[in-house]
Parts: sequence; C-alpha cells; structure tokens
Amino acid sequence: MQFEECVNIDVNSNCEDIVLKLNELKNRHVIIIAGDMSIEYVGRASSYAPQGLRIFIAKPDGSLLIHESHKVEPLNWQPPKSVVRYECKNGNLFVNSRRLQPVEELLIEFSKLYFIWTCRLATTQLVVIGREADIVKAIVMNADMLERGAMVIGTDIATPYGKVDVLLKKEDGTLIVVEAKNEKASISAVMQLKRYVDFYKEKGFNVIGILVAPSITEEAFAYILKEKNMKFVELKTFFSMPSTKQIHALDKYIR
Repeated sequence: MQFEECVNIDVNSNCEDIVLKLNELKNRHVIIIAGDMSIEYVGRASSYAPQGLRIFIAKPDGSLLIHESHKVEPLNWQPPKSVVRYECKNGNLFVNSRRLQPVEELLIEFSKLYFIWTCRLATTQLVVIGREADIVKAIVMNADMLERGAMVIGTDIATPYGKVDVLLKKEDGTLIVVEAKNEKASISAVMQLKRYVDFYKEKGFNVIGILVAPSITEEAFAYILKEKNMKFVELKTFFSMPSTKQIHALDKYIR
C-alpha cells in the first residue's frame, strides 16, 4: 500500500475543514475516528449511548461500525448502501448514517476527537482453504511435491470401495493412491486407503498409498507404519493463496 493512499486529518483543524475532507474521501477511503461520542439510533426500535470514548469505522460501501473495548460485535452498526453524511453542529463533528430500506438512522455526535485516519484499503476477496476439495486441488497442482516426476492420472476415480481422491503415476509406472482428509485422520481413513491400494494390487499394479491430513491418531499412525507401501504426509497448515491463479508449492505446507 502506498503511503499517499492514507491520510491523517489533524483533529485540531477547523470543524468545517475536517467535514470537507471527510465528505471528499468517504466514497474512496475507510475512515477511522477515535473520539468521545454519543450515539442515537432511530428505526424499528430506538436506543441511546451516552458520551464515551469509542472507535468509529465507516467504509466506502456505506457500512459503519462503532466499537467499544469488549466483544467482536460492534455497539452500533449500519449495513452497506447506507448513506453517510458528515456535518458540523455547534462546532462538533456530527455524523448521520441513514439506511433506506428499512429506514434506520444512526446519529453520532463527537464532543472530542483524538485521531482521524483514512485509507484506501484493499478489496481482496477471501479465498477459503481447508476443504478436502482444496487439498485435492493443491495435490493435483503440486503432484511433484509428493513424488518427484509423478503424473496426475485423475481425481475422484471410482472403485468398488469408493472414489480415489487423487491417482498419480511414477516414472517407473508405479501407481500412487492419495487419500486426502481435512481433519485428523483416524484408522478408518487408513483402512480406506488400504482398500484402494489392495484393489490396484489385485489388478497387477505396483502401488503405494499416501494419506494426506493435518494430523493422525496414534492408532492410525501405528497401523500405517506397519505397511511397507503406505505412508502419512502431514498437512501442517491450510494455506492461503494470493490469487486463484497462483498456488504455493505444497512442500511449504506439508512434510
């Protein structure tokens, strides 16, 4: 983020100058104000919060939140598409936030300002990682991290015992059956993988099985250690992607 994207407004400035700047920036910047304020809500019900030091946050989409020192939930808030207007009344900064449907208003009056900070913040969409489908996708995109030179044969491959999450093939022709879990792997996950491995063995393939999961129970790990052609790979973190077009190497997250 460039420094010029952020603006510190001098709280000792003339109220009219502060209002002019806030109304100029409100459609582009997130506005954060710390100050002594009273809050009146008028709408489907009504409420009043007396003067107190709180944090005020207004976003370019019209959403507004007021926080105190406890709880995740704001003391008061307005949803996106609300109309926010900054004014001066009796020399004090006054904020009117109006929701149109249903009609609801927050009326905020500041008696003292401690700081005003505005910034053009990022609008990145959160990419949720952690479903089994995400782990499967990561394995497919980074098969070489599980076995150097491995090629992807397919995903969700049907067998009489269920669907194999990922099927890989080594350069020497050995098949790699991968079972992915997004939770602690139990003995049932190990037995499921063994059924897949045995199925391909009966078809005449050299085959190994790999269980990928965040962790594994002691019972399951003890069993998998006894199997010469099966191993467990720990997925240490559910990783985040900077964009849907870039996936980090899987070896940063599993060992």
